[in-house]
Amino acid sequence: MIRWLEGVLTALFPQRNLCHACGAPLIAEEGLLCGPCEQLLASGALVGGRCETVIDPGIAFAASAYRYSDTAAALVKALKFQSDRSAAVPLADGLAALYAEYAELRAADFCVAVPVHYRRLRKRGYNQSEVLAAAFCERVGLPLETDALIRVHHKRSQVGQGREARQLNISGAFAASTRGRGVIRGRRVLLMDDVLTTGSTAIECAHALTRAGAEQVLLLTACRV
Repeated sequence: MIRWLEGVLTALFPQRNLCHACGAPLIAEEGLLCGPCEQLLASGALVGGRCETVIDPGIAFAASAYRYSDTAAALVKALKFQSDRSAAVPLADGLAALYAEYAELRAADFCVAVPVHYRRLRKRGYNQSEVLAAAFCERVGLPLETDALIRVHHKRSQVGQGREARQLNISGAFAASTRGRGVIRGRRVLLMDDVLTTGSTAIECAHALTRAGAEQVLLLTACRV
């Protein structure tokens, strides 16, 4: 099934046989990344990956697969800004390895991606965190709930803002959908996002999930700044 997913992504979003991180030509035996970028991605993996800095009562456990640098950062940018959904595949491999490492993550009942506002979704055409979550869930066999959590407002981008500005900007931005409230109540939810910076977005999502009755919220991100 994993190879099937990779084939579909590659067919829908061809990259002219170029590395999805640096754009260098790929040789026959290489996959989505060239050899040097594969090595950089491996060197950017966080040992253990557990995030001790995300301290909030709404998040029971948090972990990230990679440092936000080099290949990992290039893949996130390709996924988020260059319409390269296949860039999620190498990141999902690292997330699956982290999931296998921690029993806390494996206790989740299902996965929910950090949602984007409908205006951003209409402009970009997809939610990069949901694409990442889908690739991850395909690997580990965890159900993905795609409409349980929604974004109810979008003021401005979080990029370039400090911690206080981020918190103010994202306050009250998320809520459980009508269907989501039934799905979330009493369940352990794994929240997925592409990058963890200050934790403001994840914390707001966790609060929305908790208000909807989630028993526990766990956080998993591809990268950590």
